[in-house]
Amino acid sequence: MKRAQVLLVSVLLAVTSLGALAPSVMAYDAAAWTNSDSFTTRCLGFSDSYPSQLNSLARTQLAALGYSPIGGAIGPSFTRTAFLNAVWPDWAVYVHSHGDNYWAASGRPNIDSAFLQDPGSTSCSSFSRDVVRSSAVKAAAWTAPYNLIVMSTCYLGSSSSTMPGAFNVEKVKNSTENEFYLGYVYSTYDSSMLRFEKAFWSYLSGGSRTVSQAFAYASGIGGYSAPDASDPFQANWWGNPNYNGRPG
Repeated sequence: MKRAQVLLVSVLLAVTSLGALAPSVMAYDAAAWTNSDSFTTRCLGFSDSYPSQLNSLARTQLAALGYSPIGGAIGPSFTRTAFLNAVWPDWAVYVHSHGDNYWAASGRPNIDSAFLQDPGSTSCSSFSRDVVRSSAVKAAAWTAPYNLIVMSTCYLGSSSSTMPGAFNVEKVKNSTENEFYLGYVYSTYDSSMLRFEKAFWSYLSGGSRTVSQAFAYASGIGGYSAPDASDPFQANWWGNPNYNGRPG
């Protein structure tokens, strides 16, 4: 059953004593969260402009698909608290940050995947301070369904990732729900993420297409730089192959 839906109803002045109600408009919240401070010259040794480009791209394309309003944050306002407080009403969530499949608090072999909040303008990412674990996301999301989840991070598209389940997306490729989770399997350059996501979003918005078709197109264009042979470029997905990415 869908989460409680927010209805925005405008009351019109009536020409009669009874008045009238305008048609209701559904709010399909989405959010694009980007850790930008970990990708500065101060932290990397070089300037990385890709996080801001990825955030802008995600916001534009989520709006084109029909999600509104679009919240989230780029930079210091992307905190663990802000994310967890805002995630429940969302139908679509985009995150660009560092990500990994960390050991759960109970230790090996249990995994509690996570991404890192923005560390702020005077720090660089620290796992002990900045981690946003899938278990915490799951607790905040509760049983709410999600349409479209994009983890623009390293490792959260790997077979061992627990992040899909945090958003109640089953790790199958034959779901019948309107859901799609996208992530990257290995260490991945921001430049490769931007190339892939540009192709993915443009193909999806180019006509009556499904997210799995957009994924196949983006995967097929090639030209992706990889850190080394042990970290080839590879994206992955789970969800409904026939879903078109639209909200609802």
